[in-house]
Amino acid sequence: MLLINWLYYEKVMLDFDDIVFLSGKTGEGKSALIDAMQIVILGKTDKSLFNKSANDKTTRDLMGYLKGKYKNGTYKRDKGFFSSHLCMQFEDEKGQAYCFGIVFDCEGATRNEMDYRFYMMNHPIPEHEFVESDGLLDHEKRVYDIRRMKKFLDSFSDRGCRMFTTNTDYRNYFKQRMMIKDERFFDVFKMAVAYTPMMNISEFIVKNICQEEEDLNLEEMQEEIQDYRQMKEQLETVQSKKEQLQIIHDKYMDILQDKERFDTLAIEQQAINYQMMVLEHEQVVASYHQHNEEFQTLKQQRAQSVAEYEAVEKQLEELKDKRKDNAADILERKIQNCQNQWDIHHEDVSVVSEQLIQKGKDLDEQLETLEDIEDEELLALEEGISSTQRLMVRKSINQVEHLERFDLDEYKTLYENLQNIDEHVVNCRSNLKNALVKQQEEMKELLVKKQKLENGKKPYPKQLLLFKEELQKRLRMMHQKEISVTILADHITIKDETWRNAIEGYIRNQKLNLIVDEAYFMDAYRLYRSMKNELDIHTYSIVDQAKAKPGPDLDTTTLYDHVEVDCEDLKPYVKYLLGRVACCEKEADIRKYHTSITPDCMLYSGYAISHMNPNHYKIPFIGADSLEKQLIEVEREIKENQQHEAQLQQLYDIVKDIHIAHVINDDFIRQVEAAMTKAEQMNALEKEMKELKDAMTPQSLQELMDIDEQIKATQKERNRIYGIQVEQGSNAKQLEKEITSDNKRMQELEERLKQSEKPVYGIPDSIANIKELDKMIQRKQQIDSQYKHLENSLGIDQMELKSQKEQYNLMFRIHLDPSFASEDYEREYEKFAQNVVEGYIEKCHLAEQKAYECFQNNFFNALNSKIENVKMQIDRLNRSIKRHQFGRSQYEFVCTCNEDYREYYNLITNKELNGHNLLNTHVYEENEELIRELFDKISALSSLNDPKAYHELEKEVKMLSRFTTYLKFDILENGNSLGKTIGSSSGGETQTPFYVAVLVSLFSVYDGPAGGLQLAVFDEAFDKMDNERIEECINLLKSLGFQAIIVTPTDKISNLSRVADMTLIATSDERNHQRVSTVTKWTQKEAIHEQASEAVIG
Repeated sequence: MLLINWLYYEKVMLDFDDIVFLSGKTGEGKSALIDAMQIVILGKTDKSLFNKSANDKTTRDLMGYLKGKYKNGTYKRDKGFFSSHLCMQFEDEKGQAYCFGIVFDCEGATRNEMDYRFYMMNHPIPEHEFVESDGLLDHEKRVYDIRRMKKFLDSFSDRGCRMFTTNTDYRNYFKQRMMIKDERFFDVFKMAVAYTPMMNISEFIVKNICQEEEDLNLEEMQEEIQDYRQMKEQLETVQSKKEQLQIIHDKYMDILQDKERFDTLAIEQQAINYQMMVLEHEQVVASYHQHNEEFQTLKQQRAQSVAEYEAVEKQLEELKDKRKDNAADILERKIQNCQNQWDIHHEDVSVVSEQLIQKGKDLDEQLETLEDIEDEELLALEEGISSTQRLMVRKSINQVEHLERFDLDEYKTLYENLQNIDEHVVNCRSNLKNALVKQQEEMKELLVKKQKLENGKKPYPKQLLLFKEELQKRLRMMHQKEISVTILADHITIKDETWRNAIEGYIRNQKLNLIVDEAYFMDAYRLYRSMKNELDIHTYSIVDQAKAKPGPDLDTTTLYDHVEVDCEDLKPYVKYLLGRVACCEKEADIRKYHTSITPDCMLYSGYAISHMNPNHYKIPFIGADSLEKQLIEVEREIKENQQHEAQLQQLYDIVKDIHIAHVINDDFIRQVEAAMTKAEQMNALEKEMKELKDAMTPQSLQELMDIDEQIKATQKERNRIYGIQVEQGSNAKQLEKEITSDNKRMQELEERLKQSEKPVYGIPDSIANIKELDKMIQRKQQIDSQYKHLENSLGIDQMELKSQKEQYNLMFRIHLDPSFASEDYEREYEKFAQNVVEGYIEKCHLAEQKAYECFQNNFFNALNSKIENVKMQIDRLNRSIKRHQFGRSQYEFVCTCNEDYREYYNLITNKELNGHNLLNTHVYEENEELIRELFDKISALSSLNDPKAYHELEKEVKMLSRFTTYLKFDILENGNSLGKTIGSSSGGETQTPFYVAVLVSLFSVYDGPAGGLQLAVFDEAFDKMDNERIEECINLLKSLGFQAIIVTPTDKISNLSRVADMTLIATSDERNHQRVSTVTKWTQKEAIHEQASEAVIG
């Protein structure tokens, strides 16, 4: 075997004897050799092949093998293009060598950057071992790539030297060349290499020993069953048609009976309608004559009532004339006339009086409100003006009781004064509103300022921040890196708070100067020139740190001594600003220096003393703690603002409801003046009424009272007669209406009788004997109700019949006329009433027999055949195994019935089914329920629409159609079952029967003509076996004629090498900083030497 560029193997050629032990320490490359063999023999490159012996955990992949992956994730071959080769050389029985192999081309780290081709050649591995070396230095030698390898293979005229385009072609050719016919070869070989201890004996035997396909081919059986199901469905359809047509026929006959009853009711309805008109006409004529007689009598009574009424009316007029001539009546009419005028004036005067009182109260209330807030600065009314006007208002209210003496001039003066007050209040209201708006805007600004301070942002002027950001942006663009631009105030910290205001105020604008590194000052200067007009910046400065030089030190403390600067380069400039200002706590010292200052910000400079503007230090900017101080100041301003705003809001709420000018106006003054005139007229009318009442005499009054009594009695009699007339008129109108109605109804009935024809079938006695209209109406209602009910019932029944016909058409996909008059369905009913169904029953019976016959052949007989074949295969293998002894143990494969399915097993293997029709056997009679259950499950697969139910049923049917369901497998060791002890035995005892099973499995797939492949490869095979069992395994391998390559633990090599034909040791070491693996032959002398070395070291 040749390996080139495989894991840590660079180029290795290996020869293998019949029994070969391959050993070495963990990680030395043993599994890499086994995986290389698997790739060549199995014709696969997927990950599932690699290094599966260690608890079935894959630790390698193809790219790891090709590139030589180390444990730390790096690679032996990680740069450039390279090719790898795996090639195995075999010899046939004639000694002719031939090879199978694979070549890889690698360009990158992933499988997408790798290509490979399998190949074979009917020649031994060439001497150049697929490496171009003629005339080349060692570093120039190149391994054959795919293209070069194809050219090399094409150089042979033999068809047996070629590359394969697909893995499948390669695998098929490999089996053919190795004389392997069993399709299970690749699975069994892979299983043997991986060496997984067997825990399920039955599964292993079925998969690796039995040569029967597990699943049955149910297609033909399902087709026959489908034919039977279709015939059965046709029978059900015919039977369903007959049932539906019977329902339609019965419904049709019921409707015909109802129609006959409906026609009878129609005749009765026509007769009673005519007879009712006759009877009603007779009654209307009688009513007409009666009402006429009553009307004539009432007409005479009305004429008598009219005469009586006219006599009483004449008597009443005479009494009224007599009363008018009475003196007391004349005086009384004059008094009433005066009273009417007085009432009119009193109503008008009362309205004005009430308004005077209400307006006075409103004015008094509003003036009282003004009086309460007169001392407010924003109102600014004359002192006492509200109180004076209130006195005038209350006086006007008191004068209302004697309106004729009301002081109108004084009221007009009050009106003018109130107008002036109202104008002032309106102005105050406007001023308060403006003050509130301004206060609220200031509050918003303060809240925004507080938010910024809480977020850690000093409230620097917007123009300064814009200047800073733009300058920093343009410096970054100019130098392609971040250039720091800061504000001077952020670099200074005030140590003594006593001098904070003095320092803040003295460098009021300079503290906002911008700071850039001295190396970029001129760049900043030029940018400032270019943007000053663009951004309208004219106030702020950029500090030239390099040029700043402080003056001479003073002999006293300066403002500079009370600050700290966090940047050394800035200290000269800050000292230049503050170092020349002396701090003087005593007033006597202030004139000692050219520039000095006191803690309360009195500044002496230029031989003049002044107090700095508080606005220059009100907002502190210097130092990190300036944020806290500004926040405290802002919170204080917010609190004051809130208090002031609440005060303004309270005043505004009071003033906004004061509207004095709306209470009294010119129109109301005119109303008061008119009311005063009417009050005087009321006094005059009262005087006149008193004089008229005094002029009345007792005699004239008594006479007047007598006349009134007579008039009253006469009016009562007139009203009584009038009531009788009204009642007579009402009765007359009612009689006229009834006469008119009777006449109209009489004419209508006569006209209808003329137009109506007498019933053709006459008047039934049951109707003719009814002489009362009420009973006739009651009888008519009964007939109409029955007629309507039957009419509705017929309509519903006909709709149901039509629906049933249409449903029949839809159900059976037929096109018959569904109308009531159509006779299609009656003809169809007569057709299916005959013996049509019996014919379908016979056809269905024949289809059932055919389906069950196919079911018997393709299911029972097929399963029975597979079971018999498996038993024969196992029997043949047992005969082969008996020829080979495994130490003291003798192994035997056992195939018995699975007791869980004993009922099915007995049915399938019953000899009575051979050559007999299933339906005609005693087996069917005894097992009908079980057979039909199986039959129904298989047949139901073609009709299930529910995916879940179909999946479950399909799974069950597949299980029942596998011969393995009905069998149970085991291995006997010296007559004892291993199935019961496989999980509890020791490691060696577990592995031993596994090897027997594996070898038997391999033996079965290699069961071909002499000269074929007889290779067995085991990875990590003997790790738990004792030496005795290992020797027995080796002897069994030899007796079966296998060539074996076995990966063996290093601790067993020294004791077992004598039973092997060759022992190979895989090792690796470091060469030129790379790991290189090699394989060497091992001898007993080397083992003795190693043991001696270990003893010396120990």
